[in-house]
Amino acid sequence: MGLFIICGRCGHRNSLDAESCMGRYRSGLNKGSRCTVKNLKRSRDKSYGVDLRINGKRHREEVGSSRVIAEERLLELSILSEKPQISIKKKSGISIGYLLDWYSGLESFKSKASYRRGCVRIKSLRRILGNESLVSEITIRSLELYVSKRSSEDSPMKTGEKIAPKTVKEELNLLRSIINKAHDFGEIEEIPLKGYLYPKIEVDNIRQRIFTKSEIELILEISPIWMRNIILMAYMTGMRQREIIGLQWDSVDLKRGFIRLKASETKTRTARLVKLVPEVIEMLVGIRRSSETRNVFLSKNNKPIPYWTTYCGDTWRSILRKAGVENACFHDLRHDFITRAIRNGTRPYVVMKQVGHKTDEMLRRYQLIDETDLEELKI
Repeated sequence: MGLFIICGRCGHRNSLDAESCMGRYRSGLNKGSRCTVKNLKRSRDKSYGVDLRINGKRHREEVGSSRVIAEERLLELSILSEKPQISIKKKSGISIGYLLDWYSGLESFKSKASYRRGCVRIKSLRRILGNESLVSEITIRSLELYVSKRSSEDSPMKTGEKIAPKTVKEELNLLRSIINKAHDFGEIEEIPLKGYLYPKIEVDNIRQRIFTKSEIELILEISPIWMRNIILMAYMTGMRQREIIGLQWDSVDLKRGFIRLKASETKTRTARLVKLVPEVIEMLVGIRRSSETRNVFLSKNNKPIPYWTTYCGDTWRSILRKAGVENACFHDLRHDFITRAIRNGTRPYVVMKQVGHKTDEMLRRYQLIDETDLEELKI
């Protein structure tokens, strides 16, 4: 009982005197493996929580990144626990709206790299499940109806297509995560539905799109210069979209031809080197540096790009339409790079280091096999 530290990477609750995180990853490529956060107290992603008993019931609450504020909250709750309390949280009285608002206010959620995407998912959950509906009323049937309704909605990004199964699956995964976290923190007394009872949604989202030489040449030719630089970077390095638009000059070593990404700048939270080819070095040398920001890639107004905005997406899709390129997304540039690198004889483990893949399975997922490869089959 008292204060505890929540690891921002794996979500494990650690004792206040813990030097390194003792938790394990609950999802992703590293699911089941030990958390790699060593100096927990100096981690920027950590948050503090309080743990005590109020009227005989255990109460856990995430407070935020300040230990001082957490200590004040603990003192406040300790005083309240000494007074007779009338419980306002009945087992069946917590609404979905309350739960989503509670989760949206957590510092651990706000600090996630996927925060904006999470907000969009919460908006969908709120709209379809209903703000006033009770958490205790969540059933297999209600989630099946959610899947049916959500899957029938038109995609806001792809004209003529419906919401992708992967999107619906991620929204339900978030709901399950929110409910489990609320139970851990004492916001709800019971989990209404076990995870294995959630609807199973089959997802086949492996991209099969690579660009021909003429396609990529035309795309680069008709792109505005600010977007052309971003596209060329993705096509020639295999870097992720977020890694590119967030890249700063401090990480660029033009002399040796490398980008040195910090752990905080990558999706996998692992530092890595990215090799630059001559075309990219030439492009970077030609970019005029701004005295107002350290960001490498700027918008058409010479402002930093905080994330892949609607304008970025609209510009990319406009370029594809003008080039006559169909069934392509920006992430296909990463698939294309990996496929070309392996076809040109680069050893797989080198490609993995370049793009930040941690498993052979993920590399195989990104390497596309077509008729050209199968023609080399020998029996």
